[in-house]
Amino acid sequence: MISKKVNLALKVASKAHRDQVRKGTDIPYISHPVAVALIIGEYTTDEDVIVAGILHDVLEDVRPSIYSEADMRGDFGDKITDIVKDVSEDKVAGEPEKPWIERKKGYLAHLDNLANVEPIIVSTADKIHNLTDMLDEYERVGDGLWEKFNASKDDELWFYKSFLEIIQKKAIPEKMKADLESLVNMLESVIKQG
Repeated sequence: MISKKVNLALKVASKAHRDQVRKGTDIPYISHPVAVALIIGEYTTDEDVIVAGILHDVLEDVRPSIYSEADMRGDFGDKITDIVKDVSEDKVAGEPEKPWIERKKGYLAHLDNLANVEPIIVSTADKIHNLTDMLDEYERVGDGLWEKFNASKDDELWFYKSFLEIIQKKAIPEKMKADLESLVNMLESVIKQG
């Protein structure tokens, strides 16, 4: 049976992301946080981590006027909100963004310095889903895939390889590390072939 907290998270994320689609597709964005939560559930039963997975892009990609950090703290408490903040890039929806490389370097440095494993699990599940989608899309459209990103395919590979190096040092489930490593290796293979 689904818990009240998970159910509320699904409602909040569905409303917050209601007008968004996955980059370069017409797929409703809510599919991504739900997939991330399902991936997290393969490695842990910690409900707070699963809920944070459902909410992981809300503070980063949704205008605060729609759903804010204060709203999240009120609805879900500090632990879940802090996990979501730890996996959010340094940007606010609707405001000018820093350059892609600057945001990614800041994100990686932040994750590298985290002692808590909960945000690392959420972020790794996010990367597993993103890579799974990228590789599926590559099979469908080939090199046309790279046109929808803000970075080159080499920069994308740099980011995922750097992320993998960081999580290899963290105390998250070994299977999760191995699953991500397999996807990063597939991405590298695709890029080197192309």
